[in-house]
Amino acid sequence: MAASSSFFSRTLLPAYGLLVVGLPLAGLGYALAGSLGVAGPLAGGFTLHYWRGLGAQTGLLGAVLYSAWIALAAVGVAAALALWLVLGAQEALRRGPLRLLLHLPLLMPALVVAFYLFQLLSRSGWLSRLSYQSGLTTSIEGFPELVQDAAGVGIILAHVLLTFPLLTLLLQAIYEESRLDEFRQLTLTLGASGGQFRRRVAAPVLLGRAAPTLLLSFIATLGAYDIPLLLGRPYPQMLSVYIATRLQRFDLRELPAGYLAGFLVALGLLALIGLLVRLHRRHAL
Repeated sequence: MAASSSFFSRTLLPAYGLLVVGLPLAGLGYALAGSLGVAGPLAGGFTLHYWRGLGAQTGLLGAVLYSAWIALAAVGVAAALALWLVLGAQEALRRGPLRLLLHLPLLMPALVVAFYLFQLLSRSGWLSRLSYQSGLTTSIEGFPELVQDAAGVGIILAHVLLTFPLLTLLLQAIYEESRLDEFRQLTLTLGASGGQFRRRVAAPVLLGRAAPTLLLSFIATLGAYDIPLLLGRPYPQMLSVYIATRLQRFDLRELPAGYLAGFLVALGLLALIGLLVRLHRRHAL
């Protein structure tokens, strides 16, 4: 037993640390060096040219704002639906098939969900054809633009479908662990209404304990690639698609700007992860 513990601490733990810390930091350092002109195909010596031109990169700012909108909307809608279901359908979540059905979307890859929604909601998709056959629309243009739209409705819907089941199961587990049913009976005995219990007791407890997971879901949505690649427009783009587009172009002059954008986005995500760790520690205390 002691030998296996020593092997883990001396070999596996450093290897794991190298994988999850060393390699990302190496990539971050390379991106920084590329943005300063000392690495990459166009490396010609130290320069702040690309950093000085950061203010002129309106596409990066647009990608940041667009990604933040998508992440906030998707996680907000998913959390609201999960909270509504946990607070209003306890019987179905405990005894019915609903709890089993909530696990099914968790098995689906993001790209599969995106492709399914594209086939369902695009102007040439199933709903558009049914709408045309039933006489609700008279042409393809008459069907609302639900995917590859400027507002990102299709992207938001895809992330809600993937995030909502997970948050529901999480909030339900917190509900049961916190014994909120007993608190509900106590508040009703003291004269409070069911709505007051849900607003003033249950919702703050559930959302407070789920805050780290909600922030992690926000970060995951912010950095998503597959779904916005298929369901998004060429402009505006989410951050991951924006960076990948510049790194994969044939024009090598776009590479330093892509390195710079990747470096700044990585720093922002690390800051959010640091906030997540602080929230987790505060909850643990």
